[in-house]
Amino acid sequence: MSTGVLVVSVSDRGGADACEGQKIARCCIGSICVDAPVEPDVKSGAYELAKALENPSLRFCVEAIRARALTAAKSALTCHPRESNKCVNKFAEYIALLYGGPVLLVGYSEKVANVLSNITPEVYVYDPSRISLKPLGFVDDNALPEILQKIGVVVIAPGAATSVDVKSLVELAKRAGKPVVAYGVSFAGLAKQLGVLHFCPYGRK
Repeated sequence: MSTGVLVVSVSDRGGADACEGQKIARCCIGSICVDAPVEPDVKSGAYELAKALENPSLRFCVEAIRARALTAAKSALTCHPRESNKCVNKFAEYIALLYGGPVLLVGYSEKVANVLSNITPEVYVYDPSRISLKPLGFVDDNALPEILQKIGVVVIAPGAATSVDVKSLVELAKRAGKPVVAYGVSFAGLAKQLGVLHFCPYGRK
């Protein structure tokens, strides 16, 4: 894998694969590519890796690509937009069947939050950089330890890594004895590194 340049192509597509306000970008280093959520200030172009690592969105792209490089597949690309609704519904059913609730959703993806709230008893959201006008149970850092004791599962939404230290949060969840499920194609390699479950039935590899 070439290690010098991150090539980014930003699209206008959001949906279940991104948190609120984010877009999806195809990020490549050499021949290895991932589709990952990025913040709206990220522009298409080529970035020196040292510069890319200074931006939280681009740093996540680099980490996701490097994790992907450790797997057999060269790419991790998002599902077709027409499959997005089917995917998030299937994911909510999977969470409800295996874990019930309450659920702590890390990273505010409105579509994921809405579907989970229709199928599980309670949904709490932890995302320090986002708020919602909807009556969702947003959690701050002070309340996080108490909520971790209360919930049945931690769900990491796509895009969470730009606003949350996902590794530290996974460690907190494991210490609390709570299962963690990462959702979305951009976590394909990172979930394995973090030792958590991963759900993405329609992503293209």
